Order: sequence, then C-alpha cells, then structure tokens
Amino acid sequence: MATDSQCWHCGRQLATRTIKPTRRVQTDTAVPADTLPLPTFRTMLLYAALTAVALLILIATTRAIGQAPLFLANSNNLPQPGWLAFTNDQQQYTLNLPESWQLVDMVRAATAPELRSSPPLQALDSTFAALVSDTQLLFLGAEDTAVFPSGTPAFVLVARSQRLQQLTPEQLATYAQQQLPENVTLVNMAMPEADTAVPIITLLFNIEQGEQIWRCLEHFVPGGEELYLVNTCTSFGQFPLHQSDFETILRSFQPLGS
Repeated sequence: MATDSQCWHCGRQLATRTIKPTRRVQTDTAVPADTLPLPTFRTMLLYAALTAVALLILIATTRAIGQAPLFLANSNNLPQPGWLAFTNDQQQYTLNLPESWQLVDMVRAATAPELRSSPPLQALDSTFAALVSDTQLLFLGAEDTAVFPSGTPAFVLVARSQRLQQLTPEQLATYAQQQLPENVTLVNMAMPEADTAVPIITLLFNIEQGEQIWRCLEHFVPGGEELYLVNTCTSFGQFPLHQSDFETILRSFQPLGS
C-alpha cells in the first residue's frame, strides 16, 4: 500500500514515496489504533481505582439488598390517619402506633431500668418471668408523654423469648394457662385457625397489683427463631376506651424475616 514503509513478506525497507494529495469527500472513518495516543500510567491507575470503588459499592449494595428484612405490606400494616409505622433499629419487627405516643427502646434507652420498676411494667415483667426466664423486653410505646410517673396510661410492650418459640400453639396455650401467676386471671384465649399462615395466640387477662387492676390484650407471634409477646395494657376501667386501638396495634405487628 502507498502508506507502507516496509515489505509485509520480507521486511525490507521501502523507498520513501511522495503521495500526491487527492481531494476526498470527508467521511467518518476510524483512526488507526497505532496513531492514537496511549493513556499515561497515572490515568490508567485512576481508571483502575474508580473501577475498584464501583465494584465495591456494587457488592456492598447487593449484600445489603440480600440481607434486608422481607416486608410485605397489607391492609393491617397501613397506618391510618394520625398514626405512624415504627420499625426498630435492628429491623426485627414493625407495628403502627398513634403519633402522640412516646416510644422507648427498652434495650438501649437510659431510662429503661427506671421504667421496668414502674407499676405497670413490674406487673407485666413478673408475668413474663412466671412464663419463662429468658424473656427480654424490647420496646415500649405509651400514650403518656411523661411515661408512667402518675396515672394509668395505655401502653404496648414488646418482648421476645427463644424458648417459647420451641412450643407448638397447642403446647404454648396449655403452658401459658399452667404458668400464669396467681395474681393473673385469664379471661379469654383465642387459638389460631388451622390454615393460618402465622399461628397467633390471643390472650385477654387481668393483673391484680395491690388495689390496681390492669387489663391486657396480648398476642403470641412466632418470628423465626423467637416468639414475640406483644402486650397492650391499661387500667381495667379504661380498657373499653382503648380496646379498638389495642386491636389495631396488635394486627399491625409483624416480625421482619430475612
């Protein structure tokens, strides 16, 4: 070819030839690769670093998506006006509560020990201890912004136990009836239907604490390797005023499984 400087067959250097310029119509032709400037080492290093960062971000994002809790919203999980959806920091469960309620993480809050010694939580804590020793209090939601210094507010308390999760619903119902302390009166127990995806047991009971009587509506909710005890309580006299809200809270509670 006119542009060759040596023979393709033997490698002999060819004499330099003058090429007369010819008029051409400009077309989009690719520039030969050997005429393009090569990127510097610094540029190549920069491209490699950016590629590595992009891959790390992609891997981290993929893992985060894969480990995120599975949550399927339904009519029970949609907050009604004036309510909010709450999910704990460890993304173990979610539930809906009135916006005016105060929320307390019973695992991390500095006020948790003081709250556990309050009359309402003492009554429930002793009931949990009678059922099983490994019960752990996780969360408290209360309508009173001062949280129990006086009065008898409505509240929800979430706890969990790994040992109770090992029982079938029938075994759990029998065990609960046998282990409830003397100051607890079981009013009603509702067992889950046979074809229920999540077998939830519902308890309605009274706790006598001195001259005070607490009435509580509780759900036993299976959650993978542990059982959640979701309790909604208030004074016996105020219970009818809060029963509808309690039922809404309990219906909205949902463990988050990965």
